[in-house]
Amino acid sequence: MPTLPINEAALREAMRDRRYWQPGHPEREGYGAWVTEGWQALGAAPDQGADTVVHVRAYERRGPDGDVIQVQAHTRGASPRAWENQPNPEWRAQIAREESNREGGDFGYGSVGRGSRPALGRYQMKPEGLAGAGWKNDENQWTARARAAGVASDAAFLANPAAQEAAFNDYLRNNEQQLRTNGSWARIGSAVEGMRDGPVPIAASGLAAAAHREGPATVRRYLAHRDQRLPIPPSVEGQRSDLSRFNQLEARLRTYATLPYSAMTPR
Repeated sequence: MPTLPINEAALREAMRDRRYWQPGHPEREGYGAWVTEGWQALGAAPDQGADTVVHVRAYERRGPDGDVIQVQAHTRGASPRAWENQPNPEWRAQIAREESNREGGDFGYGSVGRGSRPALGRYQMKPEGLAGAGWKNDENQWTARARAAGVASDAAFLANPAAQEAAFNDYLRNNEQQLRTNGSWARIGSAVEGMRDGPVPIAASGLAAAAHREGPATVRRYLAHRDQRLPIPPSVEGQRSDLSRFNQLEARLRTYATLPYSAMTPR
């Protein structure tokens, strides 16, 4: 069912709607229940405050022919954050929790990783990923695509949540295309025997999350490894081995399997 972001101000605005207060209004019961659901969701939110935003189901009513009609409630008071108007907002929020892990303040948009070529922003996008998305070139310089979005430097990227979301969209499309090309996307709906703890479900949400973590090529190598039931790779002291990469992939395939995710690329 579709959801929409809503906060305290938007719910108070909704309570001024005649559907909520007018006796005898044909939608009063359903609309009132929807407003109550919104307040309950806000009350259950871990970080409560005037600016807290939660996602609740869209309000529904039935038309004269009995068809269900989605009705967006008043949300003029809501201020959706940058990722909430993007595809797969719940999935994005989980990725951000694992990557930048910043629930307040700038919500991770200003985060900078370690090293001379650090990962940037809420989703910790690496130079290679930004290059694949068309936002940086092989010399780690920002491209015309980035400049068109107002980004000509790392600092400008970190200060621009909308640009980060746009870059992430391009990045996800590129990853999905690679997953389709290498055959991994065709595995959606199946499962592989994990290195431990039994079967691992293959879902679009898990593949996208795993590719963000280790890259589409490594996703393909992991699936081939598990198809062949090969021994668990050895640990290599002082190096990041396939054991580490495959453990990360397997964890993401499991963790994200039940999150809703709509493909970013056409079939």
